[in-house]
Amino acid sequence: MSDLSTTTKKIEPFLYIPAVIFLIFISIFYLYTGSFFISPKFARFTTLGLLIYFLFSKNGNTLLKFVSLFVFYLSFTNPIPSSDLIPSRFFPLWLDPSTNFKFDLFLDQGSTTLLSENDLTSLQGQMTNLPHPKEKGFLVAPYFLVPGTNEILPTYPWTPGFFNFLIYKTFSFFHPIIPKMNYENTSSILFVLPTIYRLESFSAAILATATSFLLYLILRLKPFSNSKAISFLYVVIYSLCTSHFSNSSQGLWQHTIIEFLLGLILYLVFLENNHHLRFLLIGLFAGILIYSRPSSIFLLTFPVVVLITKFKKFKWSFFLALISFSITLLFFGLLNDSYYQHFLGGYSLHKIAYSYVGHSDLFSKPLWEGLFGLTFSPGFGYYIFSPILLLPLFYFPKIKNKGLFVCLLLPEVFLVLFYAKYVYWEGGHSYGARFLTDINLYSILTFSMIPLAIWKNRIYQIVVSTLLIFSFYVQYFGANQKEMVSLWNSCSYESNFAKSIDFKNLPFHPNLSRTNCTHQ
Repeated sequence: MSDLSTTTKKIEPFLYIPAVIFLIFISIFYLYTGSFFISPKFARFTTLGLLIYFLFSKNGNTLLKFVSLFVFYLSFTNPIPSSDLIPSRFFPLWLDPSTNFKFDLFLDQGSTTLLSENDLTSLQGQMTNLPHPKEKGFLVAPYFLVPGTNEILPTYPWTPGFFNFLIYKTFSFFHPIIPKMNYENTSSILFVLPTIYRLESFSAAILATATSFLLYLILRLKPFSNSKAISFLYVVIYSLCTSHFSNSSQGLWQHTIIEFLLGLILYLVFLENNHHLRFLLIGLFAGILIYSRPSSIFLLTFPVVVLITKFKKFKWSFFLALISFSITLLFFGLLNDSYYQHFLGGYSLHKIAYSYVGHSDLFSKPLWEGLFGLTFSPGFGYYIFSPILLLPLFYFPKIKNKGLFVCLLLPEVFLVLFYAKYVYWEGGHSYGARFLTDINLYSILTFSMIPLAIWKNRIYQIVVSTLLIFSFYVQYFGANQKEMVSLWNSCSYESNFAKSIDFKNLPFHPNLSRTNCTHQ
């Protein structure tokens, strides 16, 4: 038996190479053709089986682990039916000089005429079509588009779309991903739509997997100093049992790029060296993070606290980070001003448009509604969709480095309080508290601080296993049943808070036959 075990260990490394090559091959084959060469479900459950196997295996090839995770994410081939993702999906076509694609193709051709100020009464309370002031009236555009300086542009920052463009150009160098054609009408868009969806899924899966790998590296560094096996365990919990799975890995949201950028920043913050490049990169990535979503400034509270506590040690390097941060923000401010005539870009025009339809104050909701809705409501609650993340709070007395733990909680608290007052705290088209996807890295880092000795407790093992299974089920449902989640989002309620506390119609157990949903 011992000889067999020894032989298996010797053979394993040689099996990893063809396995990695095969998984990469079917991924690229899917990007170009829309087929995995094998059944998507077979690819999904095979890679899930590999991930589970690696959890219980002391050894294992790191590359194969994360390639398996990437293919697992990619195997959910149904796109998220949300207009929020249109800008990042079509950004590669807009940025490619060889195409004539323009975002004004998405304008409702019946609404492109200018409305007078008196006509705006018909748009009061509107969320999907918003008026934008022009010289002779108001141009009505879908919420994800705004009139830029010279043309119709995306409302949201360009970072997810630009990453999508990089993937598009990289693989188009070998063979065109999207066929060249004349984008004169919506029929041309429909022709390339399946390829656009595949490109988005591929890009999102790469970003989500890269973020998981960054978490793995962080957990190996001080002060966490986990073994490879324990680090990978936490990575799997993060990757499969939080909204990193159901949201970030399944579409090119702002959250997808924000989690990735935050992972880069945290890795550089925990990296112990005084190299100037380290601090220049921290400033650069922090600037891109703020550009990607201004509210991400709250996510920087932890890195700032860490750097301030080490100010004497890294004094001049700290100033390098500030300079890099300032130059990056200045660059994006000038970019926004050039294309949108406002340093905050599309978000500023978006806010102005909302004021014309009766939403002059976007942070006017009762704090307690948003706070409960974001955290513990059955319809959207962050800790309901991933109850495993609550455990660190219960085991706080047993955590050794309480100072670090509290500092890691700061960004979570600030971001929750910020969005609790937001008019659309639920995130519009949302599965769970989509806005809180940005704090997943902090949540799993606090989870990793629970003493390992507690895992020996039988009751704790049962509780944790139950919560993990439930968390995985909820996240899997969101990734696998995107159309059903979209229908649930369309159910009519008197308020989002009423929707969040409807125990009889949950997003991960929907009852779409109810009268407020049957209009679908």
